[in-house]
Amino acid sequence: MKDLESVFDETYKINSININTNKKLGLFGLLQILQDIASEHALKLGFGYESSMEKGFFWVLTRQKLQIDTWPSLDDTITIKTWTKPVIDFYAIREYEIFLNNEKIGACSTSWMILDSKTRRPKKIENTESLFKPRKDYSLDFLAEKINLPKEIGATKTFEVRNSDLDMNNHVNNVKYTQWVLDSIPFTYHKLFKVKEYEINFSAETFLDDKIEIHSNINNPESNINHELFFKGNRLKDSKVVFTARMLTQ
Repeated sequence: MKDLESVFDETYKINSININTNKKLGLFGLLQILQDIASEHALKLGFGYESSMEKGFFWVLTRQKLQIDTWPSLDDTITIKTWTKPVIDFYAIREYEIFLNNEKIGACSTSWMILDSKTRRPKKIENTESLFKPRKDYSLDFLAEKINLPKEIGATKTFEVRNSDLDMNNHVNNVKYTQWVLDSIPFTYHKLFKVKEYEINFSAETFLDDKIEIHSNINNPESNINHELFFKGNRLKDSKVVFTARMLTQ
């Protein structure tokens, strides 16, 4: 029996704000939509940002993997369904499916960590079943896993964290890392590929005025011959790797 109470859905019209130069919904725009529906669902279940902070915890995204077959066009309307899986210790999984004209065109799996709002350390919370109402009747056939980078990867561009990059926790919003990835790719290359898969791992928070150096294999033809692009972001002040990402294109 389908666990209807656990599944939340929302429709979105693709408009000029979230399309790319090909008049398609862009990767950055789609991840913003996924972030939005996750927030809406959490709010509906009673663990939105404010209520979670009152309970002494908040969520951080640690891993994300997107698979997509068709990119919607300007003025298309898509439906996204999302649900959470049972919490294990201080980790949770949220999954999504994306539909266009009632046809599934993509899916996304995300992993989240629950942090104590005061110590910013991992935190176990009680009564997760009643609070998060996880779905148990269905799961995607993939997870967001650790990304293994190739050896040949070099610096391409540097970004400085600005005010507009920050979220309510005063660290860089997770979709901004993907914007840096996209902005590090030469413009001429954007016209030549379509994203089939995208995954990202987050390993450290970044804050205002941090400088992040993006490394990739995009300038190494032998490394990306299979249409796989890899990226990592290093924080310059301490050489800390703050994220890694992988993009499969066609």
